[in-house]
Amino acid sequence: MQSRRHTEANILGYRLDRVESHPAEAIRYEVTSPDNGIVLAHFPDRPSAERFIVMRELRQISTRPRNPAF
Repeated sequence: MQSRRHTEANILGYRLDRVESHPAEAIRYEVTSPDNGIVLAHFPDRPSAERFIVMRELRQISTRPRNPAF
């Protein structure tokens, strides 16, 4: 099976690629890690892939006690 890969966006270091397989109706989006370049996940549409990137980054934020702003 032949496929064509097009980089559509670079979001927070993650590469978002559109992969078109033959037949043309098979389109998926791949998210590639900014650290080592491996494919983290596949999605049927771009909004799902973008949501995955944002949620992954938000989960990595440490929850620590914060001082109230006065």
